[in-house]
Amino acid sequence: MIRAASTTVLVIAAVALAGCETTMEKSAKLEVSGADLAQIETVKLGAVNRDIEVLDKAILTDQYGTAIVVRLKNTGTQPQVDVPIQVDIKDPKGKSVFKNDTEGLEDGLLNIQVAEPGQETWWVHDQVFPTGKAAGLDVTIGKSEVSPPASVPTLTASKPEINRDPVSGIEVQGEITNESEVEQTDLLVYAVATKGGKVVAAGRGLIPKLKTGPKGEPYNIFFIGDPTGADIEVFATPNTFE
Repeated sequence: MIRAASTTVLVIAAVALAGCETTMEKSAKLEVSGADLAQIETVKLGAVNRDIEVLDKAILTDQYGTAIVVRLKNTGTQPQVDVPIQVDIKDPKGKSVFKNDTEGLEDGLLNIQVAEPGQETWWVHDQVFPTGKAAGLDVTIGKSEVSPPASVPTLTASKPEINRDPVSGIEVQGEITNESEVEQTDLLVYAVATKGGKVVAAGRGLIPKLKTGPKGEPYNIFFIGDPTGADIEVFATPNTFE
């Protein structure tokens, strides 16, 4: 199925970019050594980031899966990159049923790649597998350990066009153009649909390589949720700065 294949490519490519060991590889090593799989390490958030404000958050679920959407604002004076973000989904009784704190996850599922000063941005996690009913969501932002870049590349998304696939659901298509002088590799592209100020759908896509210049590269993003009649925002988050 196209949707499933696209998601798999996204995870594998982005993990390779981060140079991290996948959870599957870590589990295999633990099995060989006879260790308990419960010993898989978790990511520590560290100090709380006081400059990144959480403005909105939502959990979306449909027949294709579950996604978390968070709207944020950098109230500081400098851009921040690789900002740690941890989410904790709770069931109706307050018990945790999902956290994104497993070591080896794709970088884009652990960090906000770019948060520019004074600007709002979205973060989407579409690889959510809760072990119970999702009823509440806690979001905590940590401090980045990466020095702020001198400048952030400008990436422009064309107007999204909606395509309805009878098997894989609704997707948006368009192009991303790199107006900077810095080539991007394994570039994450996000789509968020809002209606009446409420998030109703979201998704992620991947562009393997985006060269500089006026020629753009195509993106296609499948949604979790229903974007019909909603305002759709598409944007790419640069991961290379010099």
